[in-house]
Amino acid sequence: MTDHYPQDTLATRADDGTLTLEVTDRWNTPLGKPNGGWVLAAMLRAAMDTTDVGRPAVAAITYFASPEPGTTATLTVTPVKLGRRVQTVDVDLGCDGRPLARMTASFARDHHGPSQELGAAPALPDPATLPDPRELGMPTDGLFGRIEYRMAEVPGWATGEPTGDPTTTLWQRLDGGTAIDWPAVALLTDASPPPVMELGQMKSMTVQLTVHFHRLPEQGGWVASRFSTRHVAEGFHEEDGELWDDQGRLLAQSRQLAILL
Repeated sequence: MTDHYPQDTLATRADDGTLTLEVTDRWNTPLGKPNGGWVLAAMLRAAMDTTDVGRPAVAAITYFASPEPGTTATLTVTPVKLGRRVQTVDVDLGCDGRPLARMTASFARDHHGPSQELGAAPALPDPATLPDPRELGMPTDGLFGRIEYRMAEVPGWATGEPTGDPTTTLWQRLDGGTAIDWPAVALLTDASPPPVMELGQMKSMTVQLTVHFHRLPEQGGWVASRFSTRHVAEGFHEEDGELWDDQGRLLAQSRQLAILL
């Protein structure tokens, strides 16, 4: 596969100062729309590239509508509070006057302090020992051609026999081991099939996503990922996620609200 990251998340500044983003189909989900994680990654990168902030601490995005592949979206970056330790920025994404998403992100300059980990990474076999789903017939267009997955077990929904347990553990990385930066961490919190599919013929689309950032993985490494849903209510469901590096260190946490389709 050709490496399209991070180029596909880079905004371009016009002579009048306008920031634009080319919406590609290379990150499409099976629903035919760009992946929400890719949208968040592009907006986070725009904030980092255009304002003097440190590394992201938290980003919260609300999706209003999906951008259409082949269009050019506009990004507006608005500093909210640039403090000594925490800097907060708003980013709006739109197309032809139509709002598509809004992100509020806070960044940290001085992030040296005590650390204590009370959780544990999912227990997964060495990714080198697991099959590549793309060699077993998984589609390679869109998002699935940009992300590599390794799973210890074939998901029940993939064989027509959902397990009833909406929990997924898997390895992820950018295709070919491309370096994972902060926007890519955001992307990977929303780049795998939703575990709610284990409840039956359920498809969903993200309404709101919040990501807490902790650290970056070593370059080229795999990311151990755990996602779960525990509540489905009136057509909506939550999804909690954790990303860990291959040394058992927490990279990021996420929670999203999604609507069933």
